[in-house]
Parts: sequence; C-alpha cells; structure tokens
Amino acid sequence: MFGENSMTESLSNVIRDELRTLAVARRYFPTWFTAGWPDESCNLHSVGVSFWTTLGQNCGFEAISEIPAPPLGAFAFAGSDVRSDSAWSPSGTWKPRLLVEFERYAGEADALKLRGKMQNLILAQHRWGSTAELLILAYWTRGLASLPEHDDLRRIARHGFETRERHRVDGITSGDVLFIQFVHEPLASGRWRLQQAIERGVS
Repeated sequence: MFGENSMTESLSNVIRDELRTLAVARRYFPTWFTAGWPDESCNLHSVGVSFWTTLGQNCGFEAISEIPAPPLGAFAFAGSDVRSDSAWSPSGTWKPRLLVEFERYAGEADALKLRGKMQNLILAQHRWGSTAELLILAYWTRGLASLPEHDDLRRIARHGFETRERHRVDGITSGDVLFIQFVHEPLASGRWRLQQAIERGVS
C-alpha cells in the first residue's frame, strides 16, 4: 500500500503487476474466474468498475467509482456530465492520481463508445487540474476479438477533440494513457469468465 506515502514504484508498475497475476481480481471477484457472468445488461461493466475501485483501495488510495469531475478550468463547460468509472487519490486530499474508464469492445460498432470514453478521460483530467499521472482506458472483449484503433485513440489523447456542441478541447499535456484489454472466454453455461488482462500499449 502506498497511497498515503511516497511511492517506491510507479503506478504503471503496480498496474502491470496486477495484470500479470490478477491477484486482487481473484481475491475479491472469484465469480469472474469460476462461474463467470452472463453478458446481460451492465453485468461485466459493473464487475470491472468494482475491480478498479477495489484495486485502488488495496493500494492505499481513496478510490471512488462513478465520481463526477468538477466544472472547473478552461474546459469546465465542454461536454456534459463527466464521470470517471474509477478515480484514485491519496487519502484526504482528493487530487486524483489515476483515472479509469472501462467499456465493452465487440468490434467497429463499439469504436464510437471507446472514443467517447477517451474523451471523458481527457475532460476529467482537465477538470481535476491535470493531477492524474496515469489514465487507463480498459475494455473487455469476448475472446481476443478484433482490437480497436489504438492510434486513433492516442491522437485524441494528445491532440484533443471537438464536442458535439462544437467546443474544442485540447489534448492532455501530462499523464500517460495505458490501454488494457480484459479477455473473456465462454462457458457451457452461457456465461463469460475472465481469462486474462493484456496491456495494449501506452501513449
């Protein structure tokens, strides 16, 4: 646990350790690896968001799910309600050091949703005062599936985007973006269990 103390290793290393072992996921979400979850409604999204917040708390952070970013800064009123699926901050300060979005990806039909999630990360980073050192765009798939266009997502992160209301939003100038795929395999029951989590690059 290092949320309240000077970190001896970077956030990205902590995340990579968890991706390698999935130790926290296995401890707190055993159904994800055994009976699995039906791909209905928001089941897998809810499990994934819960995992990210639990991981943050296990690392000593004050980690909160679905927290809205304040309408502050140059892009306070760009876009609508901006909520992060999970955000981690040192205890008692609320200056997020990590922001997470978790979304389904089942092919090109979901590309727009992933772009929206990236835009959400950018707006949250701006509104919180660019305090996060790591932004995570995690997506879950049925099997390995086709991958999203990571280069397109990187361009959005670094060069910004235009909202539906025609507001221009700058890209981020601080913090790295880490892409992670959560791969699920089918069970005879029709449910899906987590097989592995794979880092898909950093921006």
